Amino acid sequence: MNFDEVKDLKPQKVGELIDVTKSGEEEGYVIKLSEEKVYELAPIAYYVWELCDGNRTVTEIVDRASNDTNLPSDQVREPILTVLDELKKAALIVM
Repeated sequence: MNFDEVKDLKPQKVGELIDVTKSGEEEGYVIKLSEEKVYELAPIAYYVWELCDGNRTVTEIVDRASNDTNLPSDQVREPILTVLDELKKAALIVM
């Protein structure tokens, strides 16, 4: 996923949160797309999925993550793009 190609797109999350699991220190977020399709997301993937409200652009999502983590935008851009790409492949967001 190339940032310049997607920076102005407004991803929209698909599915609904149905459970939060905890295994030791790790949390997982269970998202249901349909009766047959359920995914468990890592905290970072859930964080990005939650930001995909159909109103924020990819640039705004990167800026928000930068602010929330106190890291420069260029350090969070690639990880955010990777998560968005995986969410898109799983049909958990539409761009």
